[in-house]
Amino acid sequence: MTKDYNVIWIDDEWDKMTEFKDECEDLHIHLQPFSYQKAAMDELDKHPNSWDAVLLDGEIKDKSEHEEPSTKGLLKALMYLAEKHKQIPRFISTGKDKVKDNEMLKDEHIYIKDIDDEKLFDDIRNTIDNIERFKVKFFYTDAIEQLKFIDAWCCEKILDILEAMHSPEKEIDPLLYYNPLRQTLEYIFRKANKANIIPHEFIGKEKDDVNLSQCVQFLSGGNADWIGIRFGGAKESVVPTHIRNMMFQVLNLGNINSHSRTLNDDEQKKLGMYFKENVCNSHYLIYSLALQICEIAVFMGKYIAANNDFSKNIRQHKTFGTIEKVEGNEAICVIKSKRPGRESCICISAEYATSKELVGKKVVVIEERRNNDIATKEAYPYFAARVQSLEKENGSK
Repeated sequence: MTKDYNVIWIDDEWDKMTEFKDECEDLHIHLQPFSYQKAAMDELDKHPNSWDAVLLDGEIKDKSEHEEPSTKGLLKALMYLAEKHKQIPRFISTGKDKVKDNEMLKDEHIYIKDIDDEKLFDDIRNTIDNIERFKVKFFYTDAIEQLKFIDAWCCEKILDILEAMHSPEKEIDPLLYYNPLRQTLEYIFRKANKANIIPHEFIGKEKDDVNLSQCVQFLSGGNADWIGIRFGGAKESVVPTHIRNMMFQVLNLGNINSHSRTLNDDEQKKLGMYFKENVCNSHYLIYSLALQICEIAVFMGKYIAANNDFSKNIRQHKTFGTIEKVEGNEAICVIKSKRPGRESCICISAEYATSKELVGKKVVVIEERRNNDIATKEAYPYFAARVQSLEKENGSK
C-alpha cells in the first residue's frame, strides 16, 4: 500500500520549480504551494490535521504577494509553527548559503536546493513515518479515506481514539467521544441520502435533524414505521445484519449523552452519573465503537460507489402499510401509509387483494402508479399494481 505525504510548501518561486515538484510527486510527497507565509498558516489553522509537514524556502514573503521575500518572513512562520503547530515537522530548503549563517536559525536543519534534495526527500518521509498519528492513518487507510470524505471533524475524532488505542501513553476521556461517534453515523447517512440511497424524508436540513433510528431500520430492510417507507421488498436490505447491529450499538450509546440536554438538572445529573460509572470509563468500549464506525464507513462507502444510479436508488424506496378493508361500490382496498408528502391512503384491486388473502395484512408496494380511475382517483390518487406481503418478515399480527 502506497504512503502519501501531504506537505504545505512556502516558496514565492514554486511555479518555476516544476522538476522539484515532479520529483516529490514520484515519491508521493504531495506539495500544496503558497507564495507567502500568512496564507500557508491560515490553511494550517483551518485544517491542521490534513497536513503532515511544512516545507519552507530560506527567504519567504510575509503577508502578501507584493512583498519582497526575506528571512523575516521565514522567522515569523517558524515562530508561528512553534507556538500553534509544534507537532508538525518543518523543513527549510534554500538556494542561498547565507541563510545557514543566520544565528536565529542555528537549531534548524537547512537543506541546500539541488544539492541536498535527495536527503530532504528521505528526511521528510522518514520523519513523517515515525509520527504516531501518521502510522494510524496509514494502518487504517481505507477507513480514514472514507471518513475524510464523510466529514473531516468526525474523522479527526475517530483518529484520536485509534491513536490512543495504539499509544498507551496518550490518554483520552471516553465521555467526550460517544457523541462524535453518533455524529459520524449521522454524516454517513447524509452521504447516503445525497446518493438517493436513503430517502429525503429521513433527512432534515439542519444539524440533529436526521432520524437515525429510522435510517438504520430502512438500511437493514426493516419497516421504518414513523416514515412509512422501506427499502425494497421483503428480505431486501442495504446492509447485512452485522452492520445493522454495529449501527444500533453506536446509535444507542451515542444517544445517551446526546439527548441529555432535553432533561432537567436532576435527570441530567442522574443520567450523567450512570453513564460515567457504567459506560464511559471503559476505554475498550470506545475503541470497539471506533473500529465499528470504521467498518460501517468502509461498507457504506463501497456501497455508495457501487450504486451510483440515483434514479434506480429511488425506485427502491417502497411505500408500505396495511390493507385494511374493501370498501365502496368500486371495491377499493385501502393501504394506510404514514409516508409524508403524499396522501395517507393508496388503493389496489379488491379482487387482487382478496384472491391473495392480503386483507388485514401488512404489505409493501412493489409497483405503483397514479390512479387514473375517474371514480376513485380523487380519494385515492395512487394505485398499487403489485404488492408483497410482509407477514413472514414481521410475524402475524
